[in-house]
Amino acid sequence: MTEDNRSKVLAMIRADMESDAINFDGRPFNGRTVAEYFGNQGAAIASLAGIVKSLLPQEKEDTQ
Repeated sequence: MTEDNRSKVLAMIRADMESDAINFDGRPFNGRTVAEYFGNQGAAIASLAGIVKSLLPQEKEDTQ
């Protein structure tokens, strides 16, 4: 993932999380809204993990 792509993904995650905060405000606290909110959070975490992984140095496979 290129630096430009990482910046775009981070901006999208930020916008999505901001939108979720607005969209879920005042909604009933039930299983459906909780599952939906946690699903959105999980997707954001997965995207962030991909960015972190792209920043880590690549490990070489042991060829012994």
